[in-house]
Amino acid sequence: MCGIAGIVNKDGAPARKEIISRVTDTLAHRGPDGSGIHCDGNIAIGHRRLAIIDLEGGVQPLSNENGTIWITYNGEIYNFRELKSQLEAKGHIFKTHSDTEVIVHAYEDWGEACLERLRGMFAFAIWDSNRKRLFLARDRIGIKPLYYLEAGNTFAFSSELQAFKRLVDFRPELDLQALDMYLQFQYIPAPFSIYKEVRKLKPAHFLIVDQKGACSEQKRYWDLTFKPDYSLTEEKCLEGLDAALKETVQAHLVSDVPFGAFLSGGVDSSTVVAYMSQVLEEPVRTFSVGYDTDEYDETRYSKKVAERFKTEHHVEIVRPDAMSILPELVEHYGEPFADSSAISVFYISRFAREYVKMVLSGDGGDELFAGYYSYISLLYQHRKPSKIFQRLKHCLGNAARKVNVLHPLPAPSDTKYGRMAYFNASMRDELWLPEFSHLKENTYEWFKDEFNGPRQPDPLSRHQYFDITHYIPYDNLTKVDIASMYHGLEVRVPLLDHVFLDFVTKIPPGLKLSQNGRGTAAGKKYIDFEKPIDSVSCKYILKKNGERFLAHEFWNRPKRGFEVPLRPWFRKELKDILKERLTGSSSALNGLFDLEYIGNLITEHVQGTDNAWRLWALLFLNEWIQQNKKNVSIG
Repeated sequence: MCGIAGIVNKDGAPARKEIISRVTDTLAHRGPDGSGIHCDGNIAIGHRRLAIIDLEGGVQPLSNENGTIWITYNGEIYNFRELKSQLEAKGHIFKTHSDTEVIVHAYEDWGEACLERLRGMFAFAIWDSNRKRLFLARDRIGIKPLYYLEAGNTFAFSSELQAFKRLVDFRPELDLQALDMYLQFQYIPAPFSIYKEVRKLKPAHFLIVDQKGACSEQKRYWDLTFKPDYSLTEEKCLEGLDAALKETVQAHLVSDVPFGAFLSGGVDSSTVVAYMSQVLEEPVRTFSVGYDTDEYDETRYSKKVAERFKTEHHVEIVRPDAMSILPELVEHYGEPFADSSAISVFYISRFAREYVKMVLSGDGGDELFAGYYSYISLLYQHRKPSKIFQRLKHCLGNAARKVNVLHPLPAPSDTKYGRMAYFNASMRDELWLPEFSHLKENTYEWFKDEFNGPRQPDPLSRHQYFDITHYIPYDNLTKVDIASMYHGLEVRVPLLDHVFLDFVTKIPPGLKLSQNGRGTAAGKKYIDFEKPIDSVSCKYILKKNGERFLAHEFWNRPKRGFEVPLRPWFRKELKDILKERLTGSSSALNGLFDLEYIGNLITEHVQGTDNAWRLWALLFLNEWIQQNKKNVSIG
C-alpha cells in the first residue's frame, strides 16, 4: 500500500527528478517505509512505499528484466502467487517475491487484458518504453484512488489530489458544477474533481497516455451485473455464503506484517472478525473506538464479539475534536468531502496503527446485502398495484399523464435523487447566489443518466448497483482510504472482492429483504405490499448466516451508523464558532452563497431541526476554500 505519482512534460523537456520528488514527498504518509523515482526522457514516475509484502524486495518503481517496462503501484494483488506460477511457466523471470512484479510481467504477456486477471485493490501506472506510453488503471470497485491533471505543458497523476500543489504551474480553476454535486451528494463523483483541470479515473477503468501527454478516453474493463438465481434455496444460499465468506477473508490475509480488524460491533465488521477467527490460528487483533455519549457509542457490542471470538481487543474512548482535526482532514482529502464519519475513521486508524500496519474492515455489507431501510421504502413507494381496481386506476392515470391531463409521477431516479440530497434542489436554489443556481439542472441530468444507465433484473438490484458503483467508491472508500493512509495504515475490504461479489449477485432479492422474519428465493414477488412496510427487514441472509456464531437478537438489533456527535455539538459548544466561520466577515463562502440563508440553517438547527450534516458540509467547504483561495480561480 503506497502513494504513486508521475509527470509527463508535453513539450518534450526532460523530466526533473527534483520536481517528481517534491510531488511524492507530499505522499510520505502513505508510504513511510521508502521512496523511489524513475526518469526516462520527458517522463518521470515516483513512489512512496508502505511495506506489507516482500519487505526487502518490493522496492518501486520496479521494472521487468530488461528495463523496458516500469511500474509505480498502490495496492495488493491477492492472487499474485497463482499468477506468478503461470507467468514463470511462460518463461518470465522474477527477481522479487512481491505482488508488484507480477503486474509488470502480466502486462508484458497479456497487455491491457492483464486487468481481468488481477484480484485485489490497485491503482497503478506502467511506463512502457517500447510503445512510448503510460498505462494507468484502477481496481474494479475503486478501493484505491487515482487522480490525473492536464494543464499547460503538464500531464500528471497522483494518489492524492493535494500532491499537484507541488507542481510549479498548478493554477487551477474551481469547477462549480462539481461543487454543486458536492452539495447534493456530500462527495464529488468521478470523473469530476473540485478543479476543472483534474479528473479522477473511474473504478474498473484504464487510461492510455502517450509520450506527448495526450490522453485516451477512460475505458471500462469490468462491470457489475446482478444475476439472481431463483433456484437457489435458503439452505443452499447459506452454504454458499459461508464458503464464500471464508474464502474471501482468507484471501485478504496475505501479509508479511502484523494485521488486525476494525470492529464496530455491527453486522459487517462482526462477520469479518468471525471468519478471521476461523481462518487464523492466533487471536485476531481487533480495534474499536467509542464515545462518551451513549447515543453514539457501540463498544458494548464490539466487546461482546471480541469475547465470543477471544480476540486481542483494543478499545479507545475518544472525544472527537472536529474543529481541531478539520484542517488536517481538508488538506488530505484535497477537495470538499462531507461524510462526517471520516472523523471516526481518522481516530480508529490512528489508534490501530499503534499496533498493526494492516486491517480488514466490513465495508460494503449494507450495499451488497440491502442493509439500508431506504431500499424497502423505495420499493414500497414505486410498487405496482396488486388489485384489479388499483391496476385499472393506475392505467387510466398513466394515460392521462401521457396527454398532460395529470402531472407525471416521480420516477425511481427522482425519488433516489431526492433521498440522497444533502441540499435538495429547492435548498440549493436558496443557498447559491442567483448567478449559480442553474448548476443544479446539470447535476440532476448527470445523476439520471448514471442511475438509468445499465439495466438490472429487478428494482432492488437497480438501487444496489448504483450504490455499489457510486456511493461506495466516491464516498465510503474515499473516506477510508484517505483517513487510514494519513496514518500509514492499509485497510482491506474482503466484502468488496470481485470474486465474492460474483456470488452475492446471484442471491435472490427475497433472501436479502425478508418479510415477517422469513426469506424467499422463489420468484420476483418476494414482498406482499398489502402488508405494512415495517413487516420487511434488511440483510436477511447475512444475519441468518451470522447466527452460526451469535444469537439472533445480536444481529437483528436496530442499525446505527459510524457517527460522531455533530448534532449536539452544533447546538451547544460549537454553535458560536460555527456561526462565525460560516456567516462572519471572514467567511470564505461569501461570493458563492447567501450567508443569510446559512445563518437561518444554523438557527433552525439550534431550535430543533437537524441540519448537522449540511452544516458540516459547509464548514468543510469553508475550510477548503480558506486553504486554497490563493491558488484557485473561481472562473
